[in-house]
Amino acid sequence: MKKWVRNIISRCIAITHSLIVSIIGGSQGPMILSFELPFAPIPLLKFSSSSIKMGPYKNSIIVIVISWILGIGIIGINLYYLITSFVDWLVHNDVPKLGNVFIGIIVLPLMVFYIIAVIYLTCKKDIVVTYVEPQTYEATDT
Repeated sequence: MKKWVRNIISRCIAITHSLIVSIIGGSQGPMILSFELPFAPIPLLKFSSSSIKMGPYKNSIIVIVISWILGIGIIGINLYYLITSFVDWLVHNDVPKLGNVFIGIIVLPLMVFYIIAVIYLTCKKDIVVTYVEPQTYEATDT
């Protein structure tokens, strides 16, 4: 299979779930997708920046710094969007005040747990070595 065809097929498969969620979720679709966004770039950034994962093929320090700044910026904007969307919904919905209090009591710890999970994923130390130096075999006279 040609490389460009394989890339198009893999991109179409990767975006299918996002498209389905956006169509089914309507205006809330992007908010649902915002929950999963940090769990895609963080492992990718950690993997491509790790010498125990990539060996000599890891990103340069300049690429690491720029990609982490962009990644944290995008994730920060995303978290801001999630929080402000939820607060806006709480303020402008038709649920009675007591219901809003109970929803806030339930959702606030879940949001804190979510933020802690994202921070844990970011700060978790990689200990499993996946890069193995290629073996070189010497010719023997027999």
